[in-house]
Amino acid sequence: MSSYLNFKSSRVNYSVSHSFNLIFKKVETLLFSFLCVICLTVSKVDRDFSRNVSFAFVDVSLPVVKFAAFPFNVVIDLLTNFGELVEAKRENKALKEELEKLKSFYIQSLNIHQENKELRKILNFVAAKSSSFKVARIIGHSHRLFSQKVFIDAGKNRGLKEGMIVAGKYGIIGRISEVAADKSRLILLNDAASKIPVITSKSRVRGILVGNGGNLMSIFYLPKNHKIEIGDTVFTSGDGDTLPPGLLVGVVKKVVKDAIFVAMVEDVDNADIVTVME
Repeated sequence: MSSYLNFKSSRVNYSVSHSFNLIFKKVETLLFSFLCVICLTVSKVDRDFSRNVSFAFVDVSLPVVKFAAFPFNVVIDLLTNFGELVEAKRENKALKEELEKLKSFYIQSLNIHQENKELRKILNFVAAKSSSFKVARIIGHSHRLFSQKVFIDAGKNRGLKEGMIVAGKYGIIGRISEVAADKSRLILLNDAASKIPVITSKSRVRGILVGNGGNLMSIFYLPKNHKIEIGDTVFTSGDGDTLPPGLLVGVVKKVVKDAIFVAMVEDVDNADIVTVME
């Protein structure tokens, strides 16, 4: 009986509580609705109030939005800067590669330009002396005591023969001494085994130009009262039919009593291209 009374009492309490909650919710709903109506009415009647509320909302919310967006903006800026840096490095690498190519092309063009200048000088000299000639490239040097020889990249395959004259840009440098299939060896004018008949330009004195393995060559078999002076140019005389006359050989550099010393007009050590005259 006691249990039954307690159960009934609890049911009554629950019912009262439930009813109170329902009433509170209804009152809350009515109050919220009333406030909404008041706000709407005020906003309709007083536009300044509505505008002020809007501005106030913007003023309050803008710093909040900026603060919330700051980390995202920082990340976006970092990603953008990183992407631009990667692109800049890629472009820089491409520009460096292009610059290296341009440097290579420029060096090649300078080399070709220099070779063309040398060829023009050689051809201008050779064309005036011979109607038939072949251009070759120096591929090696042999400098020994009393021996001065040069190797070129032309031989029997180009129709070269022993004894042919080899010239540079300004004058002759020697003759072919040996011929192989695709290369030849030259004996230079300053080689100790080289002996050619020459004549000086001003004094018209004839003699034999002999090499000694050094930079200066000597003229032998001169008359006693010759008038050879420093600066006189020396040409082939054509005596003995060994060489055609009028080919520039060298310049007189030193006169000591009866000893005449001549230097070649060509710098063979720095020459790259030569012409073989037939």
